[in-house]
Amino acid sequence: MSEVRIFSYLPVKVPRYRILKRLGYNSRTSEIPAETMQQTDDVIDRTADLISLKAVCLTASTGIVSSWNSSKLDDFLAGSGQLILMGITGGSAVTDELEQLKTSGRLTEAVIIDAAASEIVDEGFNRLAEIYGREFLRESRVLSSRRFSAGYGDFNIRHQLEIHRLLEFDKLGVSITESCMLLPEKSVTAIYGIQGKTNE
Repeated sequence: MSEVRIFSYLPVKVPRYRILKRLGYNSRTSEIPAETMQQTDDVIDRTADLISLKAVCLTASTGIVSSWNSSKLDDFLAGSGQLILMGITGGSAVTDELEQLKTSGRLTEAVIIDAAASEIVDEGFNRLAEIYGREFLRESRVLSSRRFSAGYGDFNIRHQLEIHRLLEFDKLGVSITESCMLLPEKSVTAIYGIQGKTNE
């Protein structure tokens, strides 16, 4: 098992198309007034300014999950000798803004920020996958095109506790509740499989 790798700053492109799609906008079926679209874009830009993406990653043998009793995860990792645990957080500023908007009744802005923050954090995984993909290319290894997270299928959300511990996620200011929710809210973990030769 390697040491935890910390990305104290993770630059990403704002996935505007996916954010708008998440909000239910469809360019083929919806006619959105220019003023409304501009207001939405302004809120998306504000969200991007509020978010400070940071990440932690850990490369390990797939044996590390043998006690987690998830056939879905086992199937996902079939053919992989190693895996990467990843954790990403958008920081507390965006969640603080969300709470303030909800408290003041500005729910439309809150919905946009919530959607934008979720998609920006999700884009962080794509950025990490690109980074590792380039590194693995030199080693004849390949990162899985999909990822798997605690709470999916039979992969019990309780295993989030172990993932949080292994990633030392607290070093980025991310805590975990007894019900296995990560705080700040826009914090997520995922597992990628690695195929090819291993260095262990």
